[in-house]
Amino acid sequence: MLPRFNFIAISASVGRNLDCRGCNHFSNYFAPGSKIDTDQLIKDIHTILPRVSLNRVNMLGGEPLLNPRCRELVHACLDYDHPVYLYSNGLLLEKNIDWIMEDLENNPTMRMRVSIHVDEVEHTVRKLRTDQWIVTDHRRGVDQWFTSIKHTIDGKVHPYKYNNPEKSFEVCSCPNTQLWKGKLWKCPNSAFLDQLLYATDQLKDEDWQPYIGKGGVSVNCSDEELAQFCDNNLKAEDICNMCTAKPLLMSAALQSKKKKKIVF
Repeated sequence: MLPRFNFIAISASVGRNLDCRGCNHFSNYFAPGSKIDTDQLIKDIHTILPRVSLNRVNMLGGEPLLNPRCRELVHACLDYDHPVYLYSNGLLLEKNIDWIMEDLENNPTMRMRVSIHVDEVEHTVRKLRTDQWIVTDHRRGVDQWFTSIKHTIDGKVHPYKYNNPEKSFEVCSCPNTQLWKGKLWKCPNSAFLDQLLYATDQLKDEDWQPYIGKGGVSVNCSDEELAQFCDNNLKAEDICNMCTAKPLLMSAALQSKKKKKIVF
């Protein structure tokens, strides 16, 4: 029996064209020009998806439509017997709508999921949406977010270290397996921590050393290692201690003012 995950998140882009505060992929720190190795990511998709059982694959970012090869990534996922959800903030929908609508029509289990954070997207979504579209509106403060790690006014980030990883895991806003750079990671926070600390010039900070590079397993790991990773993903681990156990809620429509950095 294959190890079963609820879903696996795959980032077609780490940068984004919005700066939503509390982004649990840290994408509000990464400029739109940030690069990923799309060829390698496609290879990783073809390596890991046949090895797992899933409820669905989430293709997201950052903003996935910033990657001009986003459709190739979606098709790589559609090669397998998993529903595929393409996430977007909607700003680039009209530019990509022809292939999106074609793929939705040809793949009944595919879904287009749009998160509205800014007013200008609403008209586009209303015009284009069909039964295969899932739209969430984050402008009214109902769907509240929080920052998972500590942010200070000097632009630096810090682990919370409440020493209660069980509680941090319980309140986690994104306990989702992430595919990134040849590994499956416990969550996007663990996957993108290196990029975040590069963006904030903190890769050598002592406070972060217990967490850097932790929480991941290679897509080429043994079956036993993959099964163990799957089991561990359902419970708190030491790396959860970097995240808050006491969320401070805010509107998901709030935009950051900080300068973003291109990461690779």
